[in-house]
Amino acid sequence: MLLETERLLLRPYSIQNAAALYQLNNDTEVMKYTGDVGYASIADAEKYIKDYLLNPLGQLLKYNMGRLAVLDKDTGEFLGFCGIKTHETSQITDIGYRFMREHWGKGYATEASEKVLEFGFEHHQKEQIIAHVHEHNYGSQRVAEKLGFHLDHRFLWDGLLPGRYYKLTRDAYYHQRN
Repeated sequence: MLLETERLLLRPYSIQNAAALYQLNNDTEVMKYTGDVGYASIADAEKYIKDYLLNPLGQLLKYNMGRLAVLDKDTGEFLGFCGIKTHETSQITDIGYRFMREHWGKGYATEASEKVLEFGFEHHQKEQIIAHVHEHNYGSQRVAEKLGFHLDHRFLWDGLLPGRYYKLTRDAYYHQRN
């Protein structure tokens, strides 16, 4: 799976991304609204990548989708990740993205997400894709709205964190492209 935009290359993680992924997921500002915890070590990031690539029940092998490393097309620098994934129990497909803090505000999240949405709606024929965004993550809310997502409802993430449930239907996606 390889996706490309004007500036970006999106592809499955490689072991060479482990140190950068460790750094990304251990930046308190990056992680502030995710509800996730960082890796204890670069070795743990490597273990995660190996499982992500090789697990037959994982997103890549089972669904041919998942969170993808986002690289600068010219330099090969790891910028973050972006992708869609299908949740096993609900079969809801969501989009997620996370970028190194030094690359915020450069339009990478929007650019990568546009390509990922195209992949979801055109290749996978998804009827809708959703985005869960923390109530106070205004940057991600702006990205979701630029992409054409509409606020469906508010909820408590894991019963604790205030979140927004954004939705983009296939019809709305195609309508906004024309």
